[in-house]
Amino acid sequence: MVTSILVAVAVTVMLTSRRNVTDTVVTSVQHAITNVLQLVRHELAARWSTMLDTKIAIVRNGRRQLLQTGEIIETTLQSYASLVDRGIITEAAAQDMARDWINQLHFDDDRYAFVFDHDDIVLASGSTPMIGRSLSKLRDYKNRLLAESVRAESRDTGYSFAIYRRPSAPEDPENRDGASTSPTDDDHARYAYFGYFRPWQWVYAVSDSAADVVEQIKDHRTEMEESVRKSLLPLKLIHSGFVFIMAEDGRFIARPPDAHAQLLDGRTDNGQTLRQRLIAPRRELHAVQVTDGADVWQVESVYYAPLRWKIIAAVPEQDLSTPAHVLLRSQAATFGIMLMIALLIAWFFSVHLVRPLRRLTAFARQLPEQALQPKTAVPRHIARLPTLHRDEVGRLAEAFLYMDSKLRDNITQLMHETTVRERFESELNVARSIQLALLPPPPDEAQRQHIDLHAHMRPAKEVGGDLYDYFSLPDGKLCFVIGDVSDKGVPAALFMAITRTLIRAAAEDESHPARIVQKVNDRLAENNPSMMFVTLLLGVLDVQDGSLIWVNAGHLEPYVLTECGVVRALCGRSGPACGVQADNEYITYQSTLLPGDTLVGYTDGVTESMNRQGEQFGDERLVQALASSSRRGSLLIDTLLADTDAFTDGADQADDITLLVVQRT
Repeated sequence: MVTSILVAVAVTVMLTSRRNVTDTVVTSVQHAITNVLQLVRHELAARWSTMLDTKIAIVRNGRRQLLQTGEIIETTLQSYASLVDRGIITEAAAQDMARDWINQLHFDDDRYAFVFDHDDIVLASGSTPMIGRSLSKLRDYKNRLLAESVRAESRDTGYSFAIYRRPSAPEDPENRDGASTSPTDDDHARYAYFGYFRPWQWVYAVSDSAADVVEQIKDHRTEMEESVRKSLLPLKLIHSGFVFIMAEDGRFIARPPDAHAQLLDGRTDNGQTLRQRLIAPRRELHAVQVTDGADVWQVESVYYAPLRWKIIAAVPEQDLSTPAHVLLRSQAATFGIMLMIALLIAWFFSVHLVRPLRRLTAFARQLPEQALQPKTAVPRHIARLPTLHRDEVGRLAEAFLYMDSKLRDNITQLMHETTVRERFESELNVARSIQLALLPPPPDEAQRQHIDLHAHMRPAKEVGGDLYDYFSLPDGKLCFVIGDVSDKGVPAALFMAITRTLIRAAAEDESHPARIVQKVNDRLAENNPSMMFVTLLLGVLDVQDGSLIWVNAGHLEPYVLTECGVVRALCGRSGPACGVQADNEYITYQSTLLPGDTLVGYTDGVTESMNRQGEQFGDERLVQALASSSRRGSLLIDTLLADTDAFTDGADQADDITLLVVQRT
């Protein structure tokens, strides 16, 4: 009867699980195919990133030359303006002299200077055809209006860089007479440095050709396409599947095998050919069936937006189901053999096992009713089982006796560890109280007349590695700092306390942010065997006129929320994080907080907060939260914390969260 029941159960399980097994195996294979596509896309992304890094390096080398020339132009214009201030000449005469000087600034065939006024009209240029032309419709590579964007950025930050392509005649602002120009002059990209001259509301620029950048990028792209083709050529999916790449315009980057080239003319489930489905812009395919004669293929594709490429995987459906069929047959044979062996062994030992097993069962049932902490004697008939039975029953009885002994030992040890843990948690609570006591008190009454300053720190553990501080310097200016230590827990808390102490000590002798950070870095790097480091954003704010000088040592860029709701980032990296290497030099950046402007500093615990799906809060959501918030001060902090809590939806906090808000009233 037992045998009949087991056989019936086995047959029922095999029949009912056949579909589930098949679906599971097919899903696993499909997932593997999707992973292959993602790996190919990641490889393309890496190659594309390398190409962009090359472009950026070339552009930066050119930027330094443009920046030096721009500083010369700024100095010369200031000298003309100073003649007007001293009453030596009129402003109109000074502007005429400046235009004449700029008209002569033509360094070579590709690099020259020009200026334009607030109406976007070119007033002077080393390229004569540009003079008098309007730049109002010229766009940069980011599709922004060039004159408008560089004017705003250079007026706010002091300078701006832009890359743009010179348009064709007759709209070309650099081709005044509308004549056709050669490809080597008008058809290549240009990049320029822009500065804002406030006395006359002029924007001056130094422009140079970016043709070498474009040409090198083209060469890198050609090499990348050839490398991709070589890497995909030997790639096989399961038995006869393959991967190929097609651009949006229908051009093949990596062609499908010649034997399956007709697959592109096969019909999909909606009646279109596969080629028609693939040339649809930006659309990805997921498990699309394609009929090619008597064969049915499953096709998937992913889209890589920067290159506008589609990576396509094609696998015959019979390849997908073959592993499932093999697995089912193997499982059936294995199950049948093991069932027979198990039945024979069970029948042979059943009588021999039943009686001692009953005794062991009764002994096991009595264990929960006993006080396991003290040692008690084991019943004699249980203690003799390992000696009387030299088989599985004896080993099982020995295991039960060992379990009883270890269980009592573990209970005793658990009680001891619980006591130790409670003491450790108490010490951590004391450490948390000490760390919170290190945080600065609210600003005094004199400071609150000019600023509204609030901060909040939420450690991921009992103690954390984030820090913030603010205090008045001897000259009356406000020094504020926010930082993030590289580790978490007690080591990070100790490193945080040391860093805060060093900042306060350095600020007693120095008021310049760069020198304060440099001193802190040197002291932290003196004896740092664990190679811990801390990122710092340290600023000095003149609470009277709103001028701000700051140093960013490897920290996240802060944001400024204007009174009208505009959010902008304070860009600039002054140097590496503190504590890794001594004798680092840090540069400072300057800006101005207007009345009503709010500076928001934060640590990566905000942007890297993750929900249950593994998604991060990110910079974009932070900017949206700042832009949509009408609150300021502590209410703004509460709003940001509420947004991150709503996003994480109860997921564990992975990192310390710290916010610092400084609003000029």
